[in-house]
Amino acid sequence: MEKTIGIAKARESFSELVNRVAFGGERYVVERRGKAMAALISAAEYKQLMALLAEAGINDEIHGIPVRIRFDGDQYFVSDDILDLYGVGRTLDEAREDYWLAVRDYYEDLLTHADHLAGHLQEHLDFLRQIFAEDTESTMRA
Repeated sequence: MEKTIGIAKARESFSELVNRVAFGGERYVVERRGKAMAALISAAEYKQLMALLAEAGINDEIHGIPVRIRFDGDQYFVSDDILDLYGVGRTLDEAREDYWLAVRDYYEDLLTHADHLAGHLQEHLDFLRQIFAEDTESTMRA
């Protein structure tokens, strides 16, 4: 079970916290003004989590497109099985943004050549038209 600790208190007792995490199996979420800023977990647990993220990844959605997110210890990778696009970044937000830029660029390319698309590319265009229409509607409602 994780515990929360303020950043000032964590700074004061950092050595003790590291020992509790490393040898006592404790976990801490470090907060500043009630907002989670970092987590303290053992090195062994960190390695296990990184291995899980690298192997299995997690399923998520970006603007309604199902994606898989993986982390190799250095970079995050966001990819999909529908459009076969991907994004990469040092942070999860960077990888998600890079992926979304790839989607927008691909959509623009498909629109430019809409009159001459092969069947599977026409399916991609139809799928993306729905995504962008829904994205526009949700933005207008907000």
